[in-house]
Amino acid sequence: MTFPQAPSERNSRTRWLKVAAAFWLLLISAVALINSVGLSRLAEQTQGSAQDAQVNALALRVADLERQTDADKRRPAPISQAEFATARQALDERMTRLEAADQTRALAVDLQTLQARVNGIETRLEKTRQMASAARPSAPVATKPKVPEPPFRVLGVELRGGERFLSITSTAAASLAGARLLREGDVEGDWQLQSIEAQAGVFQVNGETQRIAVP
Repeated sequence: MTFPQAPSERNSRTRWLKVAAAFWLLLISAVALINSVGLSRLAEQTQGSAQDAQVNALALRVADLERQTDADKRRPAPISQAEFATARQALDERMTRLEAADQTRALAVDLQTLQARVNGIETRLEKTRQMASAARPSAPVATKPKVPEPPFRVLGVELRGGERFLSITSTAAASLAGARLLREGDVEGDWQLQSIEAQAGVFQVNGETQRIAVP
């Protein structure tokens, strides 16, 4: 079983609801005011930053324009087509003269080099001729070989047992006691008896044939 509320309680409750609603509205108004102030400041800051950026950009642009102006002032004045053609012709003529001078100097250097090489070759040839002349043996003078003297004397021809002998003795011997008999083929010193003729003995000495008469 419920009891109806008293009129005083309903009035008190209604009054508290009104107070709470008023406080809530006041709080919302305060928050809105704060947000509005913050947004206003943010807008001012943003606008100030944008203005600063514009100022900096304008300052950079002005600096670029000043540099371009200075560069234009330092740039030489343009020349006309006629002046350019005249300067080019003069330059071509100068280049032609320089090339001709270089060719002349190069030709002179080449001639000097060739002359030096020719002189060097002639000098070497002359030295080679002199060395060849010095090294070439002189032609020997043809001289008649001297006939060697035999170291013995021929005494005569003797016949013993049907064989002939040539009797010789030393040239230093004082008597005939040292006489010696040579048959064909025997050797006395460098002398080899080749044959016994009727009037001479034929000897071979130093590759030559010598005849010694028999007295």
